[in-house]
Amino acid sequence: MNDDIAESKPHMAHGQHEMMVPLRTDSDLPLALIGGKAASLVRLARAGFPVPDGWLVTSEFFGPWTDVLSESAEWREVCSLAGVAPASDGRARLSAACEAVKTRARALVLDGHQRRVVEEIAAALGDGVCAVRSSSPEEDLAEASFAGLYETVLGVTGCALEDAIRHCFVSCLDVRVVIYKQQRHLRVEVPGMALVVQQQVASDVSGVAFSINPLTNDFDEVLVNASWGLGEALVSGKVVPDRWVVNKVTSATVECRPGTKGHDRPGELCLDDDQLTRLVETVCAVESLYGEPVDVEWAFAAGTLHLLQARLVTAYVPLPAAMQTAPGERRLLYIDPSLADGITISGAVSPLTNDLMLLLSDLVVKYIVGDVTLDHDVKHGVYGVGGARIYLNMSHLLHLIDVKKFADDRRVLDTTLADIYENLDVDRYRSERPLPYLRKARLLRAVPGILWRVRGLLMAIAKATFRSKAFHEQYRETHAALERHLDMHRHASMPMSEFVGRLYGHLGTVAEMATTPALVMHIRGGVRALDRLIDSTSDEQRRLAEAIKSGADDLVFEMGIALHHLSTLLPAEAFEDVDTLERSLVARRLPQEFLAAWDRFVARFGCRGPLEMDLAYPKYGDDPRVALRQMAMLARGGTIDPGQIHKRQARERHTAYTALARLLPPKKRRGLKRAYRNILDFEAAREMPKHHITMVNMRIRTRLLARADRWVEDDRLDRREDIFELRFEDIDRAEQDPGLDLRELLASRNRFYRKARALVRHFPHAIDSRGRILRPERPHEPGELRGLAVSPGRVKGPVKLLHDPFEKDVEPGDVLVAHTTDPGWTPLFINAGAVLLEVGGELQHGALVAREYGKPCVVGIVNLTRSLSDGQMVEVDGDAGVVRILSEPTS
Repeated sequence: MNDDIAESKPHMAHGQHEMMVPLRTDSDLPLALIGGKAASLVRLARAGFPVPDGWLVTSEFFGPWTDVLSESAEWREVCSLAGVAPASDGRARLSAACEAVKTRARALVLDGHQRRVVEEIAAALGDGVCAVRSSSPEEDLAEASFAGLYETVLGVTGCALEDAIRHCFVSCLDVRVVIYKQQRHLRVEVPGMALVVQQQVASDVSGVAFSINPLTNDFDEVLVNASWGLGEALVSGKVVPDRWVVNKVTSATVECRPGTKGHDRPGELCLDDDQLTRLVETVCAVESLYGEPVDVEWAFAAGTLHLLQARLVTAYVPLPAAMQTAPGERRLLYIDPSLADGITISGAVSPLTNDLMLLLSDLVVKYIVGDVTLDHDVKHGVYGVGGARIYLNMSHLLHLIDVKKFADDRRVLDTTLADIYENLDVDRYRSERPLPYLRKARLLRAVPGILWRVRGLLMAIAKATFRSKAFHEQYRETHAALERHLDMHRHASMPMSEFVGRLYGHLGTVAEMATTPALVMHIRGGVRALDRLIDSTSDEQRRLAEAIKSGADDLVFEMGIALHHLSTLLPAEAFEDVDTLERSLVARRLPQEFLAAWDRFVARFGCRGPLEMDLAYPKYGDDPRVALRQMAMLARGGTIDPGQIHKRQARERHTAYTALARLLPPKKRRGLKRAYRNILDFEAAREMPKHHITMVNMRIRTRLLARADRWVEDDRLDRREDIFELRFEDIDRAEQDPGLDLRELLASRNRFYRKARALVRHFPHAIDSRGRILRPERPHEPGELRGLAVSPGRVKGPVKLLHDPFEKDVEPGDVLVAHTTDPGWTPLFINAGAVLLEVGGELQHGALVAREYGKPCVVGIVNLTRSLSDGQMVEVDGDAGVVRILSEPTS
């Protein structure tokens, strides 16, 4: 290769920007011109890191091609299909459309300007070889890496350069790129590409190193993968590399695992100690330059280290600086308590919703212990907001609780969290000294006062236990009065925080006098009493007990049945265009039978919807499209009728009760009668706390959106949805101070929230103060996944993986795979052949709904959403809690 690469002159073309510039340039080039990968290499080279020389072929070089393609009928078809939610054949149609564009792109020829660029690079290359790598303007950014989607061509000679450039360009049109952009909410209207043409290093060893351990998310560990030669087989996953994990604080090697390396010298490690040390130090220096975790592709050639590229890690769980301890300090353990219960949303929660959840937590704490000042600094206190979630500081609580007992109590709701507690290294994570207000002696002195403050609740539980008829009357009257009370404040002009406090203050009274005692009776006096009565070693008794727990008259099941009924009241073709159907619904131009059923549905369930506990997400009552999309999916489901399934379950429940009574001795038979009566009488209470919260939240959301619309009209907000990134005190201040700059407040306040929302699909149960994620280890056979069996049956079907309930339809027979679910997911269960959840236990929402609909269900499967892909065939054994993988992922 010629030595005068750096002397190459920029070429102007197309829009009078450079078509090509040398990699070592002093110019500040816009990201849109050179792309993410090239920008990173320029930054590394300027900082003095060992980067091979090369050229940047800019997006202007490809301007003539993208102009032609963007005006083509083939590309318009791609854009049309990309803008539609995927149906059963959506991926195939989009793939075919992308292939048509790629065929057209391969036939494009170089114009005069482009050809001169190629010829100049080829001349400078001489007899050498280069690597041609993609550098899309959207690639290798903090929000999106596009890892493995764009093409790289190695060993390119001057005469093969044009073909390599065209090959890499065509990769930006692949269906996988379009789908990735859809998932990341990036534009797909205009294809864009830039390239790096870089001197190819004749590497003896190469690989990838991460400045964060991607297997555990530990910030203080570097993970190195290495193999012989160029390393392309390693990156593509074709060889098993050598692997090291090195502690950045102590420089100790935590793990060294030799790989087969494609059976090339498998008994010999690729790196010696000196090379490993140099590499780790360099990767840490790159991380310091970027200020974020990075992954680095590297190579050693004749003992010299070269960095081939570096990009920000986009698949990790960040932690706010305020929650972190310094490297080497004693770590704290944070627990996310609301994945399986409460919010039941696994992604980032809007700041205003977290503010509301803190307010609710404070109300509960003050109800129990009195009027205290609460500190929401989660690092130094007990609970608080950590950027995008609410966390408990378990390190401070480990002085008080027996983790084994705590694990047993949590198991019915969240088996994964229970296993984490059961296997927790308490000595490692318990704080050195308890918080003053959590000392046992101080808490014991507080017990009499606590009992006095909760006397109303204790009396209501006693009334439910010993005077059930009187309690039932009180229960019905309290619930009936709730909606009337909530509507009394609908038009009140008080500050927002006071409005919220009043609504939830009354809801607290309802919970004390009615909902909580009923829930206690259902769970302890019903479900758990039943479990204690049966012989747990008898398959027949366990089967009958499960049947008794099914067939419940529950709001969630009624909601699913009502949505399905609505889907049958219009012709199936009416649901093919949901936007048109929504306009007809709003204009009341639909059959009267449907409109009447819709009005009843909204009156009862208008406050519900997918991801319903977050104030920011639309509800059935304020955005009909949410319900109509679910109806459209059900309309295509054909013969599956959840109403008939529920009736069958209800019949089988009484039959199971009679059969179990015959198997039990007389003393246990009397206990069974009480437990059965408690299950029947109080089963509606199981969903009632969340339903009441959504009723309150709907009124809060309605009022918030009215204020947001006014602020958009007054040019104080850009979008009405921006109000959910504020806090209640901000909203009160903004009402009092018309000059308060809300845009500035948003820009300065929520940087971490936006970062977490972009990076993290599913937050973990447990993470420590250096980022390490705790996961339970479960034994399993190759080709199997194991979890907790919560609904019986055995089904084979294709995987349908959903990261949120809006992502795609569930077709009849699909195996629904998700991280966690809330009641708004219920309609998706109807078509599913079986359900698999990463989070959950016997009494978690997904398990309950699966049992009611008779779907085999396994929950608590560690790393489930990373282990399965759409289209894979699996067999779900809901009796044994085993998932057998029958086919590999499709590309």
